[in-house]
Amino acid sequence: MIMIINKITKLGIAVAMLGLGILAACSDNNVASSYSESSSGKPVEQKGLLAELDTSLVHKKISGENICVDSVDDELYEGPMLLRKNNPEDSVIAWGRVMCRPHKDIYLFMDARAQVVDAKGNPMAFAKVYEGVCDYDDPKCQYTTDKDGYFFMDSVNYLTYWENDFAKEAKYAYIEDFRNLQLRALSADSSLGANVYSSFLNASVVAIDGKLVAELEKIVVETVYSAKVYLDSLYIAYDENTSERDRENFDNWNKGIKEDLKNGEKVCIEKKGENDESSPSSFYPCQRVTDEDYKNGYMTIYGLPEGTYNILIGGTYYEFSPLEVKP
Repeated sequence: MIMIINKITKLGIAVAMLGLGILAACSDNNVASSYSESSSGKPVEQKGLLAELDTSLVHKKISGENICVDSVDDELYEGPMLLRKNNPEDSVIAWGRVMCRPHKDIYLFMDARAQVVDAKGNPMAFAKVYEGVCDYDDPKCQYTTDKDGYFFMDSVNYLTYWENDFAKEAKYAYIEDFRNLQLRALSADSSLGANVYSSFLNASVVAIDGKLVAELEKIVVETVYSAKVYLDSLYIAYDENTSERDRENFDNWNKGIKEDLKNGEKVCIEKKGENDESSPSSFYPCQRVTDEDYKNGYMTIYGLPEGTYNILIGGTYYEFSPLEVKP
């Protein structure tokens, strides 16, 4: 359910392939260019779509026996395995991999940026952007927008070529997969936010001071709300109708919850009724209970669209009352 894009160490082969793509993208005949200026005053040259980068040299013939199965239904996996660049949405990827042997997958990396704007297109300066399910207190996976609403990400896996176990021809040896990023934006005053998937397939390429950067689609924020989670609601309640055995179990669970929270276990929330795999994860950033929270008797969770949420502690569901978020 939860996907986080890892900042993988650049492999030699990945760097080599990326270099080939960049050289092709910079040629005069590849894409049209236009110019603007970044907030730092550095020139920005618009290069065109990231999908137009030439990575066609990534072909490798598969050799060796299939060590996992005695026979394979080749008919199931026949056909083109690469996206057609002229109309990617019409293409079909036939997915087939034998996972009991290592694969020669190729990962390509480049820097990326995106702009956070409001509904009118105005840039959101000093907004926070969280990558995947990044926690609020984890600086390694969060960014702050500049005065023009842009944030920058260093060395992101934008494209992966997955080795195809069943390719009969070398040109189908790899499955081309432009990666997605889940990004959560939250304005400086926490009143506006967004939870989106950004696809590198739809990204453009800009050259900033001569360096190529993948520019993702704009992140448009909408009204979000803050919610109080009272700490005494994070324990399992029971009444006079609860059996003695259940009371004992609930007391043990509550003791464990209390110890977990004191030891730094995080409180997480998940929007109910959203299991669409094509949409961003409905699992929102987690946060620890602070001394100030204990003093107040509640913790405040920011950036939530209207809706009903489950509360989790350490990724575990308990019989907590759902959290209702309304204007």
